[in-house]
Amino acid sequence: MGGDAQTISDPPFRERFAWRAHVRRSAEGLGARSEFKILTFDAASGNWVERSGAKDLGRDARGLVASDLVNTGRDLMEELGRRGSGVRKVLSDLDVDDVTRADLELRLAGLSADIVAGSGTLASVSRSLDALNRAVGSIGAPGINPIPITLEELARSLSIDLDSGHGALPIRMHGAGARSLASLQIQGVLYERLLGADGGSLRPHPVTLVEEPEAHLHPQAASELPHLLQSIRGQVVASTHSSQVVTASDPRAIRLFREDGGSLAVVDLGPAPSNAPGTPRPFRPSHHTEEMEKLKRLAERPFGEILFASAIVVGDGATERGFLPPVLRHALGAKAHGVCVIDPESMATQTARAVAKFADAIRVPWFIFADSDPAGVAAVENLATTGTSTATVIWVGKPDSAAAKGVSGAIEAMIVDFDEDVGRTACERVRPDLAPVANVLSTMKDLKGSIGQTLADVLLERHEDSTTWPSPVQELFQAIDGALS
Repeated sequence: MGGDAQTISDPPFRERFAWRAHVRRSAEGLGARSEFKILTFDAASGNWVERSGAKDLGRDARGLVASDLVNTGRDLMEELGRRGSGVRKVLSDLDVDDVTRADLELRLAGLSADIVAGSGTLASVSRSLDALNRAVGSIGAPGINPIPITLEELARSLSIDLDSGHGALPIRMHGAGARSLASLQIQGVLYERLLGADGGSLRPHPVTLVEEPEAHLHPQAASELPHLLQSIRGQVVASTHSSQVVTASDPRAIRLFREDGGSLAVVDLGPAPSNAPGTPRPFRPSHHTEEMEKLKRLAERPFGEILFASAIVVGDGATERGFLPPVLRHALGAKAHGVCVIDPESMATQTARAVAKFADAIRVPWFIFADSDPAGVAAVENLATTGTSTATVIWVGKPDSAAAKGVSGAIEAMIVDFDEDVGRTACERVRPDLAPVANVLSTMKDLKGSIGQTLADVLLERHEDSTTWPSPVQELFQAIDGALS
């Protein structure tokens, strides 16, 4: 069984044990009664099912799994002062033997007396209270302790300081991110020292439920979270909306929750049970590691965005990457939330193919918004049929596209054909030193790395009604609207 005989698992990341609680009206008229039925995971259907004829799961068996919710309000500063918090539980027993305790507390009492003796103020207060006791008699002999003289009292006044390179500062003076991470780290100490301490030889298996672990964190710190979460004993289930966290995580540890046809679908990014026909290549056991590594290597920046996307638009350059998101938000409203626009630099790149395969594998509708130069047409027609689904292709100016008649074959030319002054104004906002711009098309192409967002801003200012926009843009947002509806 290895070094840890308490955990039975099918590595990696495939623990399969669960139970369901039923709360029913008591037949004895005593209110309610509860039953706990063991569940079995059916890999073929992806569902948990109750074992037929199985006995209830007893209290002792349930006690072998201990769950703890760590929510977004975690804050070590607040927990230090709150009774019953994780850090207060840890500090409730300092684990000091009796001989050492007696010596330490004797020295604390001596240090406290020295402080009183060395302080004119405290000495005066002590003499005044002593005089009151002699005069009244029932007040009690005074004793002033400027510092705690028992270890438990000392623990209650404990301060945790962090040094980020500019000197140690108390935890209360650090940002919410540092306090959140420190609180999460204490969780492991709680399990190690206290969990199951009152039980028998088998200690409970901890299951930690972490809500939004990236809350309050700098993006660089968020990318380190998977390593921290893996260091916590037991199983950790984290809900996240962070593209940094999922990009840095092993794909086999990720479960993607998506709405599919009005119901909730769970996409397991680990390998499928077999290489059965119809299984997308990235999920086939024989290709899973290679395909996931390729995806993360080629599309690392948008990998996290893809996981959270409701739809994916593969653009054909930097201008589209800046231009399309704001115009889609304007045209689609709330539906645009989750639409991810990706620039693979060219439709013929491995990045474009990796994104296409992954969109197909996780069943996200995807669209291609492409220039219609001859090389682009050939690349797009090959890319569009990647995987088992076919992308919806919106051409900018392809001659046989009825929606694009009269529109030239690039996004910059499309804008010039639609309203040249929109392009001119955008160029002059990005580069005021070029005003007045004479050759708008050439200037837009020279500024394609930075003009996309500004181009969208000017279009929305001049043409707020999306039904008047260039036909390829209208075709794109109508296709996305149809897919999301």
